[in-house]
Amino acid sequence: MRSHELVTAGILLVVAASPAASQVQIGNFNLNGNGTLSTGYTGGFGNLTSSDHGITFGGAGNLTGSFYNPNFISFNIQPFLNQSRENSNYQSISDTSGVSATTSIFGGSNFPGTVGYTRTFNSQGNFNVPGVADYTSHGDSQVFSVGWSEIVPNLPTLSMGFQDGTNNYSLYGANGDLSSDFRTFNLNSNYRIAGFNLNGNYSNSWSDSQMPALLGNPAQSSDSTTQSFGFGISHRLPFDGTFSASASRSDISADFSSGTYNADIDSLNSGVSFSPFSHLNVGLNFQYVDNLAATLEQPLVAAGGEVQNSPDASHSLSMSAFASYALPTLHLTLNATDEYRVQDFMGEAFRSDSQTGSISYNNVLLGGYLNATAGATYSEVSTNHLGVLGLMGSVSFARDVKGWSTSTTVHYSQNVETALIAYTTSGYGYSSSLGHKLGRRSHWAVNAAGSRGTFNNQGGSATFSQSYSTVVSVRWIGVSGAYSRSSGNSVLTSSGLVPVTVPVSAIGPSSVILYGGTAYSGGIGITPKRGFTFTVSYSKALSNTQGDSTDSNNKIEQLNMYLQYQFRKMYFTGGYSRLTQSFSSNGNLPAMVGSFYFGISRWFNFL
Repeated sequence: MRSHELVTAGILLVVAASPAASQVQIGNFNLNGNGTLSTGYTGGFGNLTSSDHGITFGGAGNLTGSFYNPNFISFNIQPFLNQSRENSNYQSISDTSGVSATTSIFGGSNFPGTVGYTRTFNSQGNFNVPGVADYTSHGDSQVFSVGWSEIVPNLPTLSMGFQDGTNNYSLYGANGDLSSDFRTFNLNSNYRIAGFNLNGNYSNSWSDSQMPALLGNPAQSSDSTTQSFGFGISHRLPFDGTFSASASRSDISADFSSGTYNADIDSLNSGVSFSPFSHLNVGLNFQYVDNLAATLEQPLVAAGGEVQNSPDASHSLSMSAFASYALPTLHLTLNATDEYRVQDFMGEAFRSDSQTGSISYNNVLLGGYLNATAGATYSEVSTNHLGVLGLMGSVSFARDVKGWSTSTTVHYSQNVETALIAYTTSGYGYSSSLGHKLGRRSHWAVNAAGSRGTFNNQGGSATFSQSYSTVVSVRWIGVSGAYSRSSGNSVLTSSGLVPVTVPVSAIGPSSVILYGGTAYSGGIGITPKRGFTFTVSYSKALSNTQGDSTDSNNKIEQLNMYLQYQFRKMYFTGGYSRLTQSFSSNGNLPAMVGSFYFGISRWFNFL
């Protein structure tokens, strides 16, 4: 065994060997433990490593306890050894081991704290392609965290949090290893004095990632730091009114393979609202940002994506007035907004004046419940002095009738102004579900959803997704199936592709990846008698990605089988998994890995 397996096995033996009592007391320690120990025959095969097989031992435990008093120190330790989808509910193609531990300190005082630690070895992870089944990775990770709070009456509260984590992993079928490290620290404080609610915050985050050539992009690295602090104040006003204001500053710096990135963001926000009459709410809002480009780029930098510094200064000023009036007897709500915005962006100055009106209706209808909204926006932009009419609407309806349950939602938008004055969007979306109870122990359900959005007059900016699924259960048999497809623009990060939700030309990322793909899956499960479970699932996903250097055709195909039979506190478990995964841009043959297992396990409960 490796050193980490010896440590984990030792913890498991301590848990399982505890005396069979409701509670164990050792000095001032009070302990409770339960766990599962297992042994069986396992084997692994594939074209990446040589095949092996033999007897294996494993298990999982749960040790909880306290020192002196649960409000003083309490803890929970959960070790696991050689766990996979074949011999447990751990969803991993390969055996994974590790431990998770949390401790609560001074939980019953004004100064509570927590400490946590998680360490896993050879665990399965996911590499995301939006709307398509995730690709499979495997590797090691660990996270250490500390939290502490001060909650003393009549004094400002203070809370602190710290996390430090590392991930080292690789994708089956890809060249090279991926790694990511992160560290975050944050402080928050709140205080109420003379009717004013005051709050302040500070955060500092650092992340580092290393990625090999993947999905058509060359190898890249990212090292970014973001430091932010802010202050806010609020106070109640007459006529059920509220005043609030806040200010914040963020300093962002990053080193990429393609260059460096540095940005500062200062923002001011304030608002006031009143409810002078029943069902009427009116107010004013003000917002100023001195670096509009950086506010669009910040989420991608935080995720580990590469972006470019905007060469031009940018800022945004927004002032708006709103009113909302409810007519309960008619089940209607009327809304109106007038917004004036000024922006300097990409070397151009923009101004817009927009008026928006909408009406919402919520009521029981035809035995179901209807929620409908319709609205229109008229905007005049300084660049062309032409008015643009935008439309928006949504309808949702749900009803149960004669054992059938139905739910449908549809939304549509056209020429709707975005966070950037120079761009408008149009799109639609829908979701629907239908279910029917076939008997006391039988049920059928089907779900469908889809959406499409695009930035007007921006070629190649469309995003699309569509999915369908169904589940049928007849007594002790259940069958499921699903299909999905998607496409859009994204940025490559250490956790996968992150969709770009603003025009690519607006943020100028150095490595945009176009993606598109389809995925489908099916499964069957049977439980012919109590304690007996057998499941089979199959999934396949195909995607195409286009990066700076080349295109890539990607594929993942997976088959899983799992059998479990319980008799008393014993379990007989068997399983089989087979994964095939490939990325054509790497020039490798498809990677295939698989494993099987059958054995017995014993559950111990000493609560």
